Amino acid sequence: MNRNITIVVIIFVLVVIAGYLVWLRSKVQPVVSPQVEEEVQVTPTPTPTEIASPSATPGKTKTEATGSVKPKTSTPGATKR
Repeated sequence: MNRNITIVVIIFVLVVIAGYLVWLRSKVQPVVSPQVEEEVQVTPTPTPTEIASPSATPGKTKTEATGSVKPKTSTPGATKR
């Protein structure tokens, strides 16, 4: 036999085997068992409750800052000319 004919016959045999396996796969279908889905329970998380503190009452007057911070004095080199 010629070498080219041998290669063509081998390719033809492989194609026939692959076709048979595809046909056999379509005939034999695996049994699909029903999947059991797990139920997820959602538990509510406790939310923090807001409690008014006595320091946050709106009736108090604001106190202004006293002279604890000294005002900055400008130096002659810092002024623009």
